[in-house]
Amino acid sequence: MNVEEETILYQDRAEACVRAGRYEEAINLYRKLLEMHPGRESYLLALAWTYLDSGSTPAAIECFENLLERELARNVFSGFAFDELVRIFKSERRFDRLLEICGRLAAAQPDDVVLLVDLGDAYLRAGMADRAAGVFRQMIALEPDAPAHYCHLGNALLASGDLDGAEQAYERAVEIDPAAAGTFFNRLAEEFIKGGQQGRAERALRQCLKLFPEETLYRLRLGDILILEGKLNEAAAAYGSVIATCGASAGIYYNRWGNSLAGSHHHQEAVAAFRQAIEREPDNPFYYHRLAASYLALGETDRAAEALAGAGALKKS
Repeated sequence: MNVEEETILYQDRAEACVRAGRYEEAINLYRKLLEMHPGRESYLLALAWTYLDSGSTPAAIECFENLLERELARNVFSGFAFDELVRIFKSERRFDRLLEICGRLAAAQPDDVVLLVDLGDAYLRAGMADRAAGVFRQMIALEPDAPAHYCHLGNALLASGDLDGAEQAYERAVEIDPAAAGTFFNRLAEEFIKGGQQGRAERALRQCLKLFPEETLYRLRLGDILILEGKLNEAAAAYGSVIATCGASAGIYYNRWGNSLAGSHHHQEAVAAFRQAIEREPDNPFYYHRLAASYLALGETDRAAEALAGAGALKKS
């Protein structure tokens, strides 16, 4: 058997072992292939993914770092190894390593905006919002008419406590791309909610509705924010404006309303919403379960049991 035939045999066996979940065998075969063909990066990449599938993350990281070093040495950046390392370091919350690799790549290719996005995100995840803002300003200098860069900057400014600056950055994105104004203001509202700034989130959603008053999503999101603020009557008006025109979908929106109320511990009001959902769609068992959960939160165990019995009756039928 010559080298080419042996290579095909080992490769086919390795792929079959991976499909069968026999990772240790596959790893040994890919190592053998790399001994035979040390410069063939496809085998190194396959070995890295096999290590990942087997749960051997440190060994996978070593392989991906090896691949990245090879790319950097020849100045041909494909991104496969980098993307996997970024994903691993994010999932394992290893922000020091994330910053290290993103900083290195951004320094090697300072005009690559995609790499700068990763670096700015790494700073944000590491709790270094001011440094993140600096990176996003660098991106704006490179591409001053890219609205997404201003959104990134707005998120960094919000994280650093500059709430007015965050709003101004998003407003600049709207100026550049007015057609996407609803998307930008909705995103700003979401970021404000994450930061516990419900009042500013409400203001951003009202901007959305000023531009797109008939957009169902924005009215629902406004209702959710009003619930977070404890403005239950205003929230009812927002949800009611959707339900009044939704016809057969009313049960879905009552259920969403109930979930939003329950999520903010307004279980008495949530009960009323879930009961309305059931009235519209009596054959949906999920509504009964949500109703039961709110009854339990109120300490009304008998009514919770009745609701669960209703769901059980539907299952039997």
